[in-house]
Amino acid sequence: MIASSAFVLTALTMTGVYMQSQERKAQDDGYTIDFTALENNVEDKGEEILNNADPADSVDDMAENNLEDDLDYLPMEAGSSLVELPRLNDGESAGASDKKSTADPAASEAPNAGETSAEEAPQADLSQAEIPQAAEQEAFGDEVVVTPQLQYSENDGLLRPLAGETLIPFSAEKSVYFSTLDQYKRNTAMMISAAEGTAVTACAEGKVVDIFQNEEIGHAVTMELGDGYQITYGQLKDICVAVGSYVNPGDVIATVAAPTKYYTREGSNLYIKMTANGTPVNPEPLFR
Repeated sequence: MIASSAFVLTALTMTGVYMQSQERKAQDDGYTIDFTALENNVEDKGEEILNNADPADSVDDMAENNLEDDLDYLPMEAGSSLVELPRLNDGESAGASDKKSTADPAASEAPNAGETSAEEAPQADLSQAEIPQAAEQEAFGDEVVVTPQLQYSENDGLLRPLAGETLIPFSAEKSVYFSTLDQYKRNTAMMISAAEGTAVTACAEGKVVDIFQNEEIGHAVTMELGDGYQITYGQLKDICVAVGSYVNPGDVIATVAAPTKYYTREGSNLYIKMTANGTPVNPEPLFR
């Protein structure tokens, strides 16, 4: 009985040893290192390096060159943000880089805070230097517009605007006859007979303050002469002045138009009305 038990125990023990040996062998498959062969290769490699090396090269230079040749990436200093470990998940790293570029496309182009490039600094100084020059050009480069100060007195007289006979005289105190209207009435203006198309010139220096039209006198121009005096020219066409423009005595301002329906019997004429602070003034005695 004892012999049988010993035999069984011995058999179990041998079976366990065999299983452990097989398991260890399975784990070590492909990972066994032959250190003897490595030592031989190291000696051969050293002799090969010494035989092929340039005598002028130092041992440190050879070591550095061999290290760079053996590595598939450049060694970086520890702690550098540019260190990339080889054989990591390249796809995952590339994806993270693409996400960063997509999220903030201007981030890579923006300069670091507090830094100024060499090209930007001169531009900033140049713009500051140009500020006084631009202000000087604005002060002295613009054309200075001098506004004439109009002055007029009846003693200055008036230039006759065109050659022609008085058709209907000025009459503020008594009535005069209007042929087309077939009636007598006061006339606060005067009409000078003239052929259609005759040039009309300014009687005095003045500023155009109004251009208008009505049924009685047609197209008309009103000019300010100064000191409260104004003069209106009516029955016009081809007006060549604008509101706000200044004219000199003798300047052409328009031509005589065809008469309106109020003056069909009288014929074409130039309508002239002069006022001093709103009060009608007879222009005919002022012509010279």
